[in-house]
Amino acid sequence: MVQPVADTTVASKKLKRDISDFLVDDDIEKALLTLRDGLKATKTSRYRDPKQPKGIQYTEKPDHTVRYHSAKLLLEYGFGKPATRAEISITDDSQKTASPQEIIKKIQSSAHSFKEIADTYVHSLPNADLSEHDE
Repeated sequence: MVQPVADTTVASKKLKRDISDFLVDDDIEKALLTLRDGLKATKTSRYRDPKQPKGIQYTEKPDHTVRYHSAKLLLEYGFGKPATRAEISITDDSQKTASPQEIIKKIQSSAHSFKEIADTYVHSLPNADLSEHDE
């Protein structure tokens, strides 16, 4: 039997409930403590020791996979999830090479702008009050 369309929209609205509806008391604090514990995660590793009579020894080593995921989730919780590569768009409209004539034009226009600035400064000096004031 096929369900009516109205029933499916009601069901989808129920699925879109906010996560805060499911959290109780100190769930967030417990989750953060669990992630902090994950930063210290270790795993038991087995290795063969020829000096021991039984030959097999166990040792605790850092579990870098668990530590990595805990650190990543803590940082995402604190700072927000970083942008994915698909969301980043970079366009470079600048020209990589320039002809000698273009370089000379840029130098001349820079020199012309610098000359205007220097001339304005020099012309404003006679009008400026250069005396020192003691307060």
